[in-house]
Order: sequence, then C-alpha cells, then structure tokens
Amino acid sequence: MKRMVRTKLLLLLGMMVHLADNVFAQPPHAYYSDVVLSKKGTPVPGASVLVYEAGTKIKGKLFKGESAGTTKFASFLDLTSATHDVSSTGWNLSGQQTFDDKPRTRWSSAAGVLPPFGRPSSSHQWIWVDCGADVTLRSVWVDFQNSAAVDYTVRLLTEAQAMAMGLKKNGKAGGGPEKWKTIATGKGLPGGVKSPNRKFYGVADKWDFVNRTAVIPDNAKGTAKIHVSNPVGRYVMVDVTRSSDTAYGNVSIWDVTVEAEAGATEVPLKSVVYATTTDEFIERPNPITTDANGKFRFYVANGEYDIHVSHPSVNYSSTGVTLINPNAPHSIRSSSNTPPLTLVERGEKTNGGNNALSLGRPGSTDANNPPTPYRIIVNKGKQGWAQTLNADWDETTNTWKKRTIKNQSYVFRINGEDHSLEYGNDSFTTLTSPVMETLFRVSADGEMSAKAFNGGYEGLAIEVKNNTGGNLKVGNVVVLDPSDPFGVIKPRKFADENPAVVYKKDGSRVFVMISGRMAPSTAGAVSIGDLLVTQGAGSLQAVAAPAGVDPRAVIGTVSTTSRLTIIP
Repeated sequence: MKRMVRTKLLLLLGMMVHLADNVFAQPPHAYYSDVVLSKKGTPVPGASVLVYEAGTKIKGKLFKGESAGTTKFASFLDLTSATHDVSSTGWNLSGQQTFDDKPRTRWSSAAGVLPPFGRPSSSHQWIWVDCGADVTLRSVWVDFQNSAAVDYTVRLLTEAQAMAMGLKKNGKAGGGPEKWKTIATGKGLPGGVKSPNRKFYGVADKWDFVNRTAVIPDNAKGTAKIHVSNPVGRYVMVDVTRSSDTAYGNVSIWDVTVEAEAGATEVPLKSVVYATTTDEFIERPNPITTDANGKFRFYVANGEYDIHVSHPSVNYSSTGVTLINPNAPHSIRSSSNTPPLTLVERGEKTNGGNNALSLGRPGSTDANNPPTPYRIIVNKGKQGWAQTLNADWDETTNTWKKRTIKNQSYVFRINGEDHSLEYGNDSFTTLTSPVMETLFRVSADGEMSAKAFNGGYEGLAIEVKNNTGGNLKVGNVVVLDPSDPFGVIKPRKFADENPAVVYKKDGSRVFVMISGRMAPSTAGAVSIGDLLVTQGAGSLQAVAAPAGVDPRAVIGTVSTTSRLTIIP
C-alpha cells in the first residue's frame, strides 16, 4: 500500500451556541473537505474516509455542520413589482421608474410643488413602497437626480399601522406623511444642481440603520441623523420638504433601494448580502463515504487528526493534519527558521484577484460580512501585494472588477512595479467598478506625495507651532518661521517666501496644508488660473500675484470660482 502524507491547515469562522454538557465539543468547529482522486487524477466515489485522533485508534467525533441558532440573512429587496404610491407625477416620470431596476429611469414630482420655488403648491412630496411584509431595515439608499432633496426624511409604517390608517394607493399617504414614523432626517444637504456628484446616477445617499450612520455625497454643511436602530416596518417612504431646483420646484429620484433582514414572512429578494450557517449540528458516521464526485466533508473539534482513505483503486493516509477554527483559541508554533504559516497562490494571471487570504465575519451587523470581505491579494503587476475591502483585481485585463454590493472600497498595497507603498480608495457607494485614486504614496526612495480624491478639499497637512502671537483661523495665510523649522509667523512682506495656509485647528493645535486643495482667505479680485501670494506685512490673506513672481513665494493656483486653490 502506497503511503502518502499530506498536511493541511484549514480555517473557518463559525458560531457559538449553548449545548448540553455531554456533547463532545461545542461549536465553532474546524471544517475539512477534500476530493479523493485515483492515480489517474479522476474522482473516486464510494471511497471510505476514516478519521482518527492523531497517533491513536480513537475515532474523531464528526458533525455534518455547525449550529447557527436561528438562521438569518440580509438582502436587497426586489421592489420591481411592489405596490407603491407618489404624491404627484411630472413629465410622465412615474413612481414605478424608481423601482424598475433599470439604469437612468426616474420618478419626478410635478413642477412648482416645493421650495425654493416661489409660491410652491405643497409642503411635502413623497414616494412610498411596500416591502411585502414587516422586515427589519438595515439600510435605505436614495439616489437623487439634479432636482435632489435639500431637506427630507425617511419614514416607516408597520403593516398594522398602515391598516389602522387605511393606507391605499390614492395619493394621500394614509392621511399624510406626518402620521408616518420618522426614522432618518436630512437637512441642508447639497443641492443636486450644483453638487459635483450627488446628482449622478449610482451615487446615492445611504442611511445605515445598523451602525446609525449616514453617507451623503458632497455633504459639507448639512446634517444627517438616524433616529432609530434596526427599525421594523413594511412601508418605506421618502418624504421631501425642500428641493434644490429653483426653476422647477420638483424632486426627482433615480432609485430607492431597501436592504433588510428576512423575517418569518417571505419577501421578494434581489440579492443576498450575507447568510449565516444553516443549523446542521448533527453527528455523522465515521468513516465517511465519498459522494458521486469523490468529495467528503466534516466538522470536527480543533486538534490533530489522521485521515485514512481506502478504496480498491486507491489507498493513502494524511497524518498529523491540524484542523483549527480561529474562533477557538489556537497557537501555531514553529522553529525560529521556519514560518508558521505560508500561503501560496498560483503563478498564472487570473481574473479573481489571486486572493491569498479572505477575512470575513458571516452574519455580522457591519460592512465586514461577505460578499465584501477584507482580502489579501498577490498579483504580478502594481497590485503586487495588496489588502482591499470590497475590491477584486482582474489581472487578465488589469482592471478592478465590478463591486459585489454597494459599499465603499479601498486598497493598501506595495506596488509590484516600483515597490512604493500606496493607499487609495473609492468613497462612493455604488455597484460600479471602483476607481482607486492613489491618495497617499511613499516611493522606494522615500519621496512622499498626497492628493485629494476627485478634487475634494483634503490633502496632506503637518502640525506647526503658532508663532504669530495671535489666534489663527482656517484659511489664514502664514509663512514658515526661518528661526523655527516647525513654526509659522505672519507674513513680513508682499509675496513673502515659504507661505502656507492654515488647514485645521484643534484647540491650540494648528495644521497647515503642504499639498492638496483648499480655499485660502483672499483679498481683492481673484480669477481661475491666478497664482496666489501673501498680501503684505502682517496680513493673513492672499492676493493674485503679478507676472514673474518668485516661485518660492507662490501659495498655489486658483482652480475654481469658489477660489479653491491647488497647493503643490
């Protein structure tokens, strides 16, 4: 009999439940699966697989699966055929187009119905949808068009509440939106007409009722508040009280998406976000017989095992196989010259990211659950070694793959081409492929650079000592103190050398921007393309520079009418 020795280390995340004291071991268990192959490499059905505790003839106690308690899953609801209603319709853009799952179709209210339109004909414009049953809401996504809401609420009714108020599809919202429960509120949000991104299809407001957070694209001054965690209801409403379109006074929405945890009543589902393990904590026979595809699988308590495979066509043993579940404490030890764990990926290019390791938290209540795990990937090109979230790289086309769910993405990598250390992200919550703009980079030679994502207001700043003798404000223009390399003073003259702009104040701490984009305090006329310099002795403002100014005196270049300045 030919003896083959193979050692495997498998990791699986499981769940803890309370079991009777006489059970061999409590979950979570390690999971093991394999395919028995013949000498020709073909699967062997009907083979016997006997599992012993390592070095003994004591059979391991095997189980079919883990006990998940109550199986749960979350999903985006399929609302394409759901009952819905709207307060009004304009330009034949019906409410159905908000839920039809088609790109660039939308609902619009009638014109002249909302502020800031002069003499609006109503104070509320709304759209509601029936989720099919009372469900626990995890998130609601509202994707506005140009006529975006400046002030709006997300509201909810249970099935019982809707029945009590006689909710029907009649344009009355059961007596008015004020009778619905408010679960989220946005005020002073960016207007869709002037907002750089909020008006675009696929860039949605996200209301997260699990973590009580809200993500509003381009939001700088508005407030967004979650009032209820994990609210339960059947009917979801978006109720707008102020639009951003002065000319038409309407509100328009591309899509409304609802993510929910499933309850006892089945509801139409679009895609599953996560699912816990099924409840299969049942002991299974030992030995196991391979299935029609030569495969076998089992759960077992952490430990070392000998696995013996026998069949008329093949016989072998895998001895000293270490099976662990990281939810149960376990140490991997090795000699000082040997790594305790080596992860090896295939050599050829793939379209799956060449994931060496995926880290997830099945059934968790945050964004870390599948299908958006943290990944460590090993590639041939610039993604040489990378840790990502909600992002997978296609080596065959050198592009990021389409995101699995609507969620932000990031990459932290060692560039395989030039060995630089880089961080980048795509902060938009869409299903499109992420655009991983590199925000921070340290080259192999130690050169550092930073930039603002998509023309934002951020950049690279350093903390300095305030040697001006006065109180500084964000946007003030100062110069580096020649007698103190980490201090700043007031400018000493027009076009003073080594200027900087105060980027942030934190109590008495002062930070100046050394690379990025922001609006300095300016005096006089300033136009796009102007170079800015210090105004004069003692002034904390900038002015447009004349031609031929000393480059050492330049603060940056004005890039927008709002005087956003690119600081090199």
